[in-house]
Amino acid sequence: MSVCCEDDLYTMSEEYVKESNERGDGVINRFTLETDHFAHGVEPLYAQFLSQVDGIKEDWVTGKGHYRLQFLEKREFALHILTQYFRMPQIGDVIVDDYIRMERASIDMIKEIMAVQTGNEDFRKLEVGVKCEKPALHANLSYLDNETLMTFANAIANNIFVFRISKKNDFYTSDFPIVVSPHVKNVSPMYMGLAQYGGELTMPLSPGLALSIYDRAYFKDKVELDGAFVEASDKEVRRQNFLRYMYATQHVFSYKNDFSLIDFVYNIDGKHPFWKPNHKTEIVSGIGKY
Repeated sequence: MSVCCEDDLYTMSEEYVKESNERGDGVINRFTLETDHFAHGVEPLYAQFLSQVDGIKEDWVTGKGHYRLQFLEKREFALHILTQYFRMPQIGDVIVDDYIRMERASIDMIKEIMAVQTGNEDFRKLEVGVKCEKPALHANLSYLDNETLMTFANAIANNIFVFRISKKNDFYTSDFPIVVSPHVKNVSPMYMGLAQYGGELTMPLSPGLALSIYDRAYFKDKVELDGAFVEASDKEVRRQNFLRYMYATQHVFSYKNDFSLIDFVYNIDGKHPFWKPNHKTEIVSGIGKY
């Protein structure tokens, strides 16, 4: 609770709940997103899916079977990954900020059009603000938007899934665990980069298992590994852990309480050389940037 908690991330205001219920949009309460959607829906299903994947991993390790996830199973997995990604506070901030800046650009354009068409300069001086219920807006623009989820999930599921096993439970996790490594420079960040050309999406699933999803168009040499569970080399474990560390915002977690990699990197320059993902969209209208 001291490090893995964000106060009121999903909590909606009493005013918003009252207005929503009066409109007949559905009966909700301040904690509907946190309890009904996540605690009672998403998280139990995700835990069940991870348990099934862990069982498949054990069959690979013991030689009992080599089952590989099919497309529909990969898509289900992608939907879970997307939900975890979209619900991260940093991503929510970006999504809401982009939307509000687009709304402001639209308002300014309308004011400008009205001023030009009517010849009334006062339209340009109108003060029109943009208000939002951030938890609800974040949800509706991302993890509650089924069309967006399915579009993203289909793109991700079409790529190459490789599961890497650490028999010593050496994989780190962090408060920003889902990372895309670009292997090609200056490409368009399709699907917020999660399925871009030359991209490798990585995510730890447990101390003993990490997932890499490779862009199928670029990583043709890895097609035969699609759905496979392979033992991670020490170098691969370090690479995965380095990504968790470099993109962390505050916290990195080690099942074995082994932070020797972080100590090594930190001692080189005496500071943490964090990388900050930048998903902020440049919004340009006919009258300026936002």
